[in-house]
Amino acid sequence: MSTFTGLGLMSGTSLDGLDLCCVEFTGDVDADIWGYRVKFAKTVPYTSEWRERLGGAASLSGLELIQLHYDYAHYMGKSVKEFLKENELRVDFVATHGHTVFHQPQKKLTFQLGDGETLATYLNCPVVANFRAKDVAMGGQGAPLVPSGERFLYNQVALCVNLGGIANVGTRAGGAWDICPSNMVLNKLARMYDPNLQYDEDGEIARKGQVLPDLLASLENLEYYRKPPPKSLGEEWVNKHVWPLLDTEKYRIPDLLRTFVEHVTNRVAEACAENAHEEPPPSPTIGSSHQQGEATVLITGGGAHNTLLMNELRVKLTKKGVAVEKTDNCTVDFKEALVFAYLGLRCLLGKENVFAETTGARENCIAGSIHQPPILEPVVTSMHAHFRYLLRRQQSYS
Repeated sequence: MSTFTGLGLMSGTSLDGLDLCCVEFTGDVDADIWGYRVKFAKTVPYTSEWRERLGGAASLSGLELIQLHYDYAHYMGKSVKEFLKENELRVDFVATHGHTVFHQPQKKLTFQLGDGETLATYLNCPVVANFRAKDVAMGGQGAPLVPSGERFLYNQVALCVNLGGIANVGTRAGGAWDICPSNMVLNKLARMYDPNLQYDEDGEIARKGQVLPDLLASLENLEYYRKPPPKSLGEEWVNKHVWPLLDTEKYRIPDLLRTFVEHVTNRVAEACAENAHEEPPPSPTIGSSHQQGEATVLITGGGAHNTLLMNELRVKLTKKGVAVEKTDNCTVDFKEALVFAYLGLRCLLGKENVFAETTGARENCIAGSIHQPPILEPVVTSMHAHFRYLLRRQQSYS
């Protein structure tokens, strides 16, 4: 058995903050069977200035966007250095998702802020970044990527749903796709209602509203929902197709929030009901522990703390014969950062970490660019030794 300690970084479209999750992975590298233990995890909330800069990134000039790309890398570097110091942590590697500005796989285009080389200057270990670009270049959606890690780490449940900025689902059978916008819309509506709010805590504002049937019908009839997976969503799509429907001059914001909660729960419940009873494919790398009986779904992400949303979702899932898996708050809040740490580990070990059946690419791939620190310390972990071995083996083939 081998043990590696990694730090995963995640910034989502909901603009809550930068998630940092330090994880110890233990596994059989050859058999590809893995377990994990979270050592420390923390969210560094974005200041209003950073929320504004990240939220407006898509409208910047070329030079301004490049400047933000490097500034955000310095921001991550300082955050990581402080996190490691205050918790007295030592890690073998860092894996960062970055912050998505553009995601248009139909144009073979995806871009996440946060330069990997710049981030590496703050560390004495490798950094893995830019996880989506290779899959998109190979004809894939480049999203969602978290299910590529869930299939190894959470195979005891039928489905994994993340209620983040965008709600997505991964099935035990290997499928995955973005379901619908979620917190990126709910949080923005809450800030429009009260600029001092970051989100609608427990759905309190939405509880003051009522479902608007005509608006709900317009949301439910969006063309994206009729497309088969694999498929993915980006902020550009939401701005073009969703926000024009959410007319704050025509409707009360509590009504918009309540209607959008209804929309999210409808979409998520339907996705779960249609896929909860799928059997896993006969792949030895997945190591599924499928349980007979009631299908279960693991729900994580910021939306899992919205009691109104979760109560509505549980009612709809129960009617469809799907139960919600019990889990801890750390998994709820930091699963995406945790999984990106795992995807970074697989990249460094030379193992596939993005799967064609999930993204629709022409083949599986080892995604992520590796950025070495200014000075690499002597090999003190089996990861560095294995990485050097892979390089020597690759050189022997050329």
